[in-house]
Amino acid sequence: MPSYRSAAPDLYLTRLAFLEDVLFDEIDIEDGVASQLFKMRDMGNKPFVRTTTMASFGTVPIKAEGADVAYDEMVQGFDRTYTADTYELAFSTSKEALDDEQEEVFSDAARALGSSMTYTYNTDHANVFNRGFNSSYTGPDGQVLFATNHTLVGGGTEQNTLTTAADLSVSSLRDALNDIADTTDDAGKLVHWRPEILLVPYENQWLASELVESSDRSDTANRAVNAFKTRSDGRLRVVAWPYLTDNDAWYLLASPSVHQIRSYWRERPNTMHDWSFESSSMKVKIRARWIRSWSDFRGTYGVAGA
Repeated sequence: MPSYRSAAPDLYLTRLAFLEDVLFDEIDIEDGVASQLFKMRDMGNKPFVRTTTMASFGTVPIKAEGADVAYDEMVQGFDRTYTADTYELAFSTSKEALDDEQEEVFSDAARALGSSMTYTYNTDHANVFNRGFNSSYTGPDGQVLFATNHTLVGGGTEQNTLTTAADLSVSSLRDALNDIADTTDDAGKLVHWRPEILLVPYENQWLASELVESSDRSDTANRAVNAFKTRSDGRLRVVAWPYLTDNDAWYLLASPSVHQIRSYWRERPNTMHDWSFESSSMKVKIRARWIRSWSDFRGTYGVAGA
C-alpha cells in the first residue's frame, strides 16, 4: 500500500500542518491543574520506573566520651513500579469531504481529537483522588491513599484522613491541620510537612475560598480573626478541579516537590497519519503514554466528606 505522502503530497504538506496546529491547540495538558498537583517526571527511554521508600533513622543519642558511635539500620520501606499505559484514538475522513468542505470537517474532527486526549488525561489523573478512599485501589503499603491505618515500617500506623469523615468546615479543616502536624515517619519522629493546596471539586470552591481567604472567620457573626489566613506556616491556596467526582470530598496537599503523588510521561501526545489507497480516505491518530500513582502517603491528606 503506498504511503499517504507519496499518494497525495500536496494535500499532505498543506493540510496536515494545518491539522496539527488545530489539534494541539486543544491540548492544554501541561497548563492544566494536574501539573500543579503531581510530581511530574519523564521516563525517558526506560520501560518502567521503580520507587522505594527508606525507613528513617531514630533520634540521635548522646555519645559518651571515648565510646563508640551508635549505628542504626537502613530498612527498606515500600516499592512502587510505574509502567506506562498507552492511549490512542483515531478518526478517518474521505478525500471528498476534504475537497468539498475544505478544512471545516477536518479541523472540527482534529479539535475533537485533541479535546478527547486532554479530557482523558485529566480524568485519569483526577482518579488518583476520586479513588483515594476506594478499597479496590490500594498503594504500596496495601492501603488506600487516604486511610487511618497506613503501616509504618518501624511499627504502628499513621493516618492521613479524619477518623470520622466530615464535610469541609472550620472545625474539620482545623482537625485535619492538627492531624498533619502530628504526622510521623517510620521511626516515630514528627514529619514537618506543610499543606499548601486545598483541593476541592468545582462545587465546593466557594466555601473553600470563604474558609481560607476571608479576613474574619466564616462560621460566626462575631468579629474573629480567620486563623487559616494568618497561619504561621503559610496560607492555603484553593484549587478547584471539575474532574473530581465527589462533591463534598476535599484534600490538602504539600508542594509537589514534597509529596509522592507522581506522574510519568513515557510518550507525550503526538499524531500519526496514513492514507487508505482503496477508500481514498485519510486516517489520523493521536497517541500518548503515561502513568500516574503514588509512592508514599505523606504530604497528602484527604477527607471523603460526611
